Amino acid sequence: MAEILGLGTTDQPYMRVSDEALSNPLKGALKSERIRQELKNPANWPAAMREQWADDDGAKAGAAARTRQVEQFRKLSAALDDFRPDFVLIWSKDGRESLKDYAIPQFWIQAHEKVDYKPFTSLGRKENVFGEDPERVVTLPGHPAGAKHLVKGLAESGFDPTYSLEPLHPNGLAHTFSGVVVHLDWDKRRFGTPVVPVSVDPFGPRQRVSDGMSPIVQDDPRPISPARAFELGRATARVLRASPWRVALVAGAGWSHANNTSWERHWLHPAMEPDRRRYEEWANNAFSNWGSFTYDELEEHGQWELLCWIMLAGAMTEIGAKVQYSDFQEGWIFNSNWVNTVFTVS
Repeated sequence: MAEILGLGTTDQPYMRVSDEALSNPLKGALKSERIRQELKNPANWPAAMREQWADDDGAKAGAAARTRQVEQFRKLSAALDDFRPDFVLIWSKDGRESLKDYAIPQFWIQAHEKVDYKPFTSLGRKENVFGEDPERVVTLPGHPAGAKHLVKGLAESGFDPTYSLEPLHPNGLAHTFSGVVVHLDWDKRRFGTPVVPVSVDPFGPRQRVSDGMSPIVQDDPRPISPARAFELGRATARVLRASPWRVALVAGAGWSHANNTSWERHWLHPAMEPDRRRYEEWANNAFSNWGSFTYDELEEHGQWELLCWIMLAGAMTEIGAKVQYSDFQEGWIFNSNWVNTVFTVS
């Protein structure tokens, strides 16, 4: 029976750019005509948010946030090195970057041989904190045998997985997966471990911009339900545990986002109290009921990207893995809260 390592981290794209860029989503929202004028005045913000914003639009807070996150990335990287997986499966969002409007599956598995991409270009920005050539092309191996094994196993478990046999993103990988790969190999940047990206659509046909998402249309299709996401995680763990490969399962997404709920709500910061409550459950291994979340809760708290973490919760519940290490960082001005976690190997 194969062993599985569970990890969780953020895909935050501005983590690889400049200190002041980490607050760019907030800066974009402050320019929006949809945000109520009184909310744009820092005097009306929570004290912790004003403290992060300070007198430099969050540049010092951005530097401190990156420093703490790099420490977390190194812990995850060390756990990954110790585990020596045959491949890494990453659940992260692909907000139609790859498939555009051609298809919007709830999730799809990338079973390509390899992908050539530019890991040091983030959201079109050329600068990066590494001083790397933004035009540098890296070849990241995939693991088609493992991906196809998963597709077959999920189909036999009652799922209808969509899969692709070649990269479809213009840069090879959506910015979310590119970010997670860099975060898990922050110092060495060798990118040699095979990766199987599993793209999760948390938004459906809604439009997302810096000040939020378009309102929910009641008759529109929904993303995968939390209950189905949890069961998908469980089934993924069962299928891969019965395989011949050692696999690391990674949730690569933020928690609540200011711009992951309708722009009618005029959000400027993540949902702190709901995220804190969720994290208390997470850190104490009390996530076996995470499939019971509702669409209304995800919308109310801007927690749509938690669908990736719900899949990891299902997988860890299935194999009985426990949280070995975890950290929660509040990002009042950074659009999202960030969690990094290492589970026991099971």
